[in-house]
Amino acid sequence: SSSSSNSPNDNKYLSLAEVDRGIVDVLQIKGLAEAKPAIMRAFQAAKSLNTKRTGGASSVGDSYIDWCEFRLLLCYLRDY
Repeated sequence: SSSSSNSPNDNKYLSLAEVDRGIVDVLQIKGLAEAKPAIMRAFQAAKSLNTKRTGGASSVGDSYIDWCEFRLLLCYLRDY
């Protein structure tokens, strides 16, 4: 895995499954490994606040988040 991208597909976008796997495998945060509803909720909330999305969907579709949204997701996870 390169240091310039955390996306397993090197496309700079992450799906919910990739985020979930990254939390368990990369970040190794034990408490979050069992908190799938919180991860899903944070994923959806982060997507909804990104002002770059037009009409509520990004250019890569509604199933992925970008770097800006990933940072928001981490903030939401802290709150949830």
